[in-house]
Amino acid sequence: MRFDFKGIIRFLFPEWNIIQAIQEEGFISRYRPNNPKHQHPLNNQTPVPRGSGGSASTMNQQMPPTAGPSVPSGDARSNSAGTGSSWRRDGSPNSQTIVTPDNTNLTAIFQGIRHEIDRRIVGQQQYLDQLCLAFKRPYVTGYDRLKPKNIIVVLGPEGTGKRTSITHMAGLLHERRLATNPLISIIDLSLYTHDSELRLFLSDLYKCLYNTPEIVLFENPEKCHPSIIDVITTLSLIGKYTFGARYIFQDNNLIEATGALLSNSISEIGVNGKIFVVSSVKSEQEVQDIFGIKFMNIVGDFIFTGDFSDSDLLELAMNYMKALGKKCVAQLAVTLFWDQAVHERIIMAYRSATGASGIEIFIQDNLYRPLAEYKLRNALQPNESIKISVLDGGFVAEIRGIQVHLADVLPRKRNTGLEEIKQELVKIIGIESVKQYILQLEDNLKVQQIRENAGFKNSQVSMHMIFTGNPGTGKTTIARIVAKYLKALGILSTGQLREVTRSDLIGQYVGHTAKLTQDVIKSALGGILFIDEAYSLCRDKYDTFGLEAIDTLVKSMEDNRDDLVVILAGYKEEMNDFLKVNSGLKSRFPNIIEFEDYTSEEMYQISLVIAKTKGYQIAEDCKDPLIQLYDQKQIKGKNDSGNGRLVRNVIEATILNQSKRVLEHAGIPLDMLLYEDFKFDERSGFDLEARLAPIIGLEQVKEFVRTQYRQLIAQEKRKSAGIQVDVTQSLHMVFSGNPGTGKTTIARIVADMFRDMGLLKSGQLVEIDRGGLVDKYVGHTAQKTEEVFRSALGGVLFIDEAYALASDGDSFGNEAINTLVKLIEDYRGEVIVILAGYQKEMSDFLKVNPGLDSRFPLKINFPDYTAAELQAIALKFISDKGFMLAEAGNIILNEQINILYKHQSTPSGNGRMIRNYIEEITRNQSARIAMNEIALEDMNVIIPSDIEPKSTELINFDLEAELSKIIGLDEVKDYIRSLNARLRVQKERKKLGLTVDESMTLHMIFKGNPGTGKTMVARTIAQVLYNIGVIKTNKLVETDRSLLVAGYVGQTAIQTREIFMNALDGVLFIDEAYALAQGGISDFGKEAIDTLVKLMDDYRDRIVIVLAGYSRNMDSFLTVNPGLKSRFPNIITFENYNTEQLMQISEKFFIGKGYELDESAKIKLSDLLEGARRDPYFGNGRYVRNVYEKAVNNQAIRLSADTDLTREDLITISGFDIGGG
Repeated sequence: MRFDFKGIIRFLFPEWNIIQAIQEEGFISRYRPNNPKHQHPLNNQTPVPRGSGGSASTMNQQMPPTAGPSVPSGDARSNSAGTGSSWRRDGSPNSQTIVTPDNTNLTAIFQGIRHEIDRRIVGQQQYLDQLCLAFKRPYVTGYDRLKPKNIIVVLGPEGTGKRTSITHMAGLLHERRLATNPLISIIDLSLYTHDSELRLFLSDLYKCLYNTPEIVLFENPEKCHPSIIDVITTLSLIGKYTFGARYIFQDNNLIEATGALLSNSISEIGVNGKIFVVSSVKSEQEVQDIFGIKFMNIVGDFIFTGDFSDSDLLELAMNYMKALGKKCVAQLAVTLFWDQAVHERIIMAYRSATGASGIEIFIQDNLYRPLAEYKLRNALQPNESIKISVLDGGFVAEIRGIQVHLADVLPRKRNTGLEEIKQELVKIIGIESVKQYILQLEDNLKVQQIRENAGFKNSQVSMHMIFTGNPGTGKTTIARIVAKYLKALGILSTGQLREVTRSDLIGQYVGHTAKLTQDVIKSALGGILFIDEAYSLCRDKYDTFGLEAIDTLVKSMEDNRDDLVVILAGYKEEMNDFLKVNSGLKSRFPNIIEFEDYTSEEMYQISLVIAKTKGYQIAEDCKDPLIQLYDQKQIKGKNDSGNGRLVRNVIEATILNQSKRVLEHAGIPLDMLLYEDFKFDERSGFDLEARLAPIIGLEQVKEFVRTQYRQLIAQEKRKSAGIQVDVTQSLHMVFSGNPGTGKTTIARIVADMFRDMGLLKSGQLVEIDRGGLVDKYVGHTAQKTEEVFRSALGGVLFIDEAYALASDGDSFGNEAINTLVKLIEDYRGEVIVILAGYQKEMSDFLKVNPGLDSRFPLKINFPDYTAAELQAIALKFISDKGFMLAEAGNIILNEQINILYKHQSTPSGNGRMIRNYIEEITRNQSARIAMNEIALEDMNVIIPSDIEPKSTELINFDLEAELSKIIGLDEVKDYIRSLNARLRVQKERKKLGLTVDESMTLHMIFKGNPGTGKTMVARTIAQVLYNIGVIKTNKLVETDRSLLVAGYVGQTAIQTREIFMNALDGVLFIDEAYALAQGGISDFGKEAIDTLVKLMDDYRDRIVIVLAGYSRNMDSFLTVNPGLKSRFPNIITFENYNTEQLMQISEKFFIGKGYELDESAKIKLSDLLEGARRDPYFGNGRYVRNVYEKAVNNQAIRLSADTDLTREDLITISGFDIGGG
């Protein structure tokens, strides 16, 4: 009898065959049974899935001769469409010819390939269609014989079959004689991270280009040095790459040739008819950023893999279980049965970070290894049947009627092994991209080991890392796992984690910092030095201690590169700025890993974990409220206390609340956290009408808010009905209007509404103006603006007088605008920005930056309140303050508010004006209460005396006495008397509640020659109007063209407005007003006139304007602007004085100055004035002043020789002094 010793050995020691079994396994290939119908249990004919789960290159090991002839790319022959042979390095044809199919055969061949590859690859249907087209392309369209047959870019997540599908494609092309070799050459570009590794890359590339596989697969282009990309790009563009010297290929490396070796050397390499495939997990845009636009333009095909669907995962689970069944038959001599629940449990273990290979590892660790261990420890019959099922989330094997929990079979290890560390990493909730990166570290180490074993140079990759992200995203937790992981991989000797901050590294005096930093580094050797908030190490270029710490750190990292890994952690933006501090920092930290904020669902999962570790459970009905709570708290760009920290705080606070509940109610579960323990905010529906009801007026604005509210209600209804539509819109707004029109009040309602309806997460209103955004130092404005903006995230940022940011071409203001535009785009959906200001100024402001207007689509104008609305607002203010208005006070309050309405100014009008007025009334009421004995029930009553304004009438004002001071001008005096009488009658009618015509316009034109008393009369009119109460002050502002008109475009209006506003509530007297219209068409005087006309309309009841000038010139002036004449109905002519009036003026003038005229002086002065007044340019009162000046001078000359002067001598003006005028 022959004994099958080999079979016996396999039966007794199945572990000896593990290597063989692994070689037979794949990781995402389809299971291809002999019988197309899948059956359970598997028999020993079930094949193992095929694939490329490892990292070993599939490069053919048969290399060209060491001293073979050189084949420069220019001489290398390659196929074009229609040729039927391939070429060796020496230029001779391969022994195996390839088929040259016609188009009909080609279509049939690739249909067959598509059918076959679909049987081998799980899912990815669209990707496989595109893959077949990509490899078919050169056979149909032809190609340049000197360049790659095709360049294919394959993009998609890890573990989705990119390499496996290319490998299968090579084999299928070979089977159909479209390729001479069934293998592919793989170059992992992540092995060449420094420019010093360029020659090593060229050596590896040379072997790929001149080896028989026709497909070269470049993986991980995002991880290599740019010089490597340059080589690939050059080869792709021109078909060859020229060295800087001549080389020979010796000992698997390119060696620079000298002397006798030059005869067999080469100076360039060519593509040699290969197909280039670039594989990456990055996006198409990121690949373009790596290779450049020229390379992207010559790429033949971009194809994309996707994530696995649920059905794909089920098929993978089934395939791997069938493979496990075969393996157990072959290695353990047992037959497995299982149910559908096993597949479902395997699918639950799937993680995108590990891809399909993670499923394989999961099955190996949780099924095969425990079964093998059980077989090792227990005697089983050959072909023993074992049924696998799932119980409480774990696998159970039923063996001879006994249930064995497989998780309990394997012995517990004292030291955490690599797989356990991986599982610890995979179990962490969220941060998939971070976990994926960490798991890839092992792959790189394996490849380096393979290279070293094959005699290649070991390329050390820098392990130093930067962790960027908000607090609570797991940076410290991952750092601890990385420390253990690198120790398990043999990279670090101890695997310790040393956590430090700035305070641990920075000393207090010169030289102390370097020592502290060195001591910390020594304590971290063998492990990881984790520097949290690393950006704080150096606050600016003047932080000498911080710079000293960084310099010491950089040097120590280089000195201890073999047994120290440094991880810097902090916010993303701050870390980017920090890396610029020292030129050596960025190059030493090539691995920048971003920790994204957790989603609200992930935070709920974390809640369950934290509660479980503390011995608690969370009630099921808390799930949705918790997710909603986290969703409200997680605000993009504002998660300083969010993420995991927020979850921990919520759970700890809830445990405290639960403890109080447990003490109050005996006999309830001690480990259950209920809905009431979380103290969720119970928000009732938002009642918009209840919020709008107290607001007076603003009907158009209210309707605008209602429109926004209706959109939110409609979306809620769609959501409840399960209808998904995209109603995303920009909600940034512009509120234009004068101050005091309720803009801030409406902004608060908008913030509350969007918060309660779920559109905003926190709903706070942050009010700011230019001063809160702009800094006085260069470069500080952007930072200040960003800080304010971030404080508003989750709510509403209300920028009042926003137009001020663009005033006078302010560069700091423009910096704030540009920063705002960028932040609005970066944080779309996280904040609503409302710009507020005057309507015209806001319209101009939106034109300053081309991105402003489009980002603020919602514009609403807030009109000024009417008098009736202001009265209602006043009553509301009184009521809100707890006061009552006496019935007799209602009439006088309305009357005074009407006056305020007419006289209100833009900066302090509307609601703001009423608020100030009511506060003044309450002060008056308080003063009355304090000074008098008042009944208790009247303590809060406002009576008419509290409201009536203090009389502006001058106690001793006597109009006739004032007019008597004016000499002559009887017509002017009569006009003033009639004006005074009319205004007094109107005042009396108001007191009796009679109708008063208040449309009377008081603006005037004074026509007459100089010196006729126009200014003096204007001053008297100001006194009269003030005394009657028409204007609030008796001020007279005198001006002329020189003060109104500026020398630059746009400045005249500003200058005119400034003078006008200074005269508000008084009289503006413009002398020689006609001069404003004497400069021609392009003169700035017209701008002054137009500005005056508009301002007169805007403030018609708050100012009286008097235009003065020569009669003839003033008549012409009134025709310049069509609105002038109608706005100045009161035209008063000032006649020249006669001789008698001039003598009265003269005597009054001399006496007023302390002089007396003797008889000779009077006679001579009368004759002088009689003659002078006939001159058409006679100056009237001005002429009298000039005569006075000369007379005083002549008197001084006359008396200068006399040393014994009496009082009479000094005050007397003689005829001699009068002179000849």
